[in-house]
Amino acid sequence: MNKEQSPKDAEIPIAGYFRLNPKKKLGNGAFGDIYLGTNTKKNEAVAIKLEPTKTKQPQLLYESKLYTALHGGGIKMIYNDTL
Repeated sequence: MNKEQSPKDAEIPIAGYFRLNPKKKLGNGAFGDIYLGTNTKKNEAVAIKLEPTKTKQPQLLYESKLYTALHGGGIKMIYNDTL
């Protein structure tokens, strides 16, 4: 982190091989916020969806299973790491 960069600006490591950029919010979905991130092993841009940890009815695990089932129909690969 350089002198101009605050800790809030720093990329956040996720699951060992993703980095989330908290300043690059792409939007929000029904169950969480979506941010621009990087797959550090493939050096590819990815979208990372986060759901509040205190949500009463977590949906991201179900959503990731649904997208994984649809993977053959043009849906990009889903990485699921419940933190």
